[in-house]
Amino acid sequence: MPPVALGRLGMAAARGFDALGWHWWPVDAAINSRPHAGRAGCNHCGPCLIGCATGAKSSTDLTYWPKALANGVELRTHCVVQQVEIEAGRARGICYRDASGQDIFQPARIVVVAGNGIGTPRLLLASGVESPMLGKNLMFHGAAYARGLFREELDGPVGPVGCALYSHEFYETDERRGFKRGVHLQVTRENALLLQATRLDTPWGEEAQRWLRDEFRHSVAVLVCNEDLPEEHNRVTLTDRVEADGLPGVKLEYRVSGHTRRALDFGLDRAEEMLRAAGAHRTVRIPLAPLTGWHLLGTARMGSDPRSSVTDASGRLHAVADLIIADGSLFPTVGAVNPGSTIGALALKIADDLARRLR
Repeated sequence: MPPVALGRLGMAAARGFDALGWHWWPVDAAINSRPHAGRAGCNHCGPCLIGCATGAKSSTDLTYWPKALANGVELRTHCVVQQVEIEAGRARGICYRDASGQDIFQPARIVVVAGNGIGTPRLLLASGVESPMLGKNLMFHGAAYARGLFREELDGPVGPVGCALYSHEFYETDERRGFKRGVHLQVTRENALLLQATRLDTPWGEEAQRWLRDEFRHSVAVLVCNEDLPEEHNRVTLTDRVEADGLPGVKLEYRVSGHTRRALDFGLDRAEEMLRAAGAHRTVRIPLAPLTGWHLLGTARMGSDPRSSVTDASGRLHAVADLIIADGSLFPTVGAVNPGSTIGALALKIADDLARRLR
């Protein structure tokens, strides 16, 4: 089906990319742009972050879960896995606590863990799994924003939040830039008015109202994302404190590297250049975007050597038989794009491998 419509905001950004001769393409989002599979097409209402009221967004509750349940999968909600039970070097099941607080042992031929780059090492470390790289090489994605202000009225709050344009004009390594790999440029929609206001130091008064009048429906934001590099000192470890869910707490150690800072600064320069070419009369840059640690990756990396990796290419732990990981913690490197499609592809590959193994 065709991509989600660019809107006036997207067309303004396209004008800037075209003026500079930089390539771009519409965001390939998992959103119906027209009715499909019994679900409506996107009506561009905008508040995607609180759930899709029309069902156009292909979230797992509308896509994979109904099929899984129809094929016999049992979903147990309000449960917390406390430990993977390991005996003689093999996983033999899990212990979990249900909604009533009862501890239950669930035996299993194979245990699959998919708790993301923080939850997975937390559970495995709490279960006594010993692997030199477990919890290390935590990667997010460096993220920064440039925003251009336009005199023309745009339609920024209309349509899916993350959608408009992608550009990989500067995605590959150029050693003259002083960093490896490149940057991903993503033109995104504006947030709703109240969310826009929360970004201000003082979201009330005459100055705040003037700023919002100038910005709301008159801005184009560009997310700059770089490839975070694997570094062992960025890691997940356990604390001595037991949290409310019954598991040890986690401590995250992470530093934004000089490499990431150089990449983001380069990307911000290019984003502002594009915005000016598109007609922005003013640009604002946010050197390091707050609250953007969405992508939790790399802490149980796959590889062939148990000394430098946690699993093999099929997600099977080197250290424990019959224990498989199927999430973003498997990534040895992370690229500079949203990892969702790759995580999905890995899950499908691991599921196929597992199905063949269990036949």
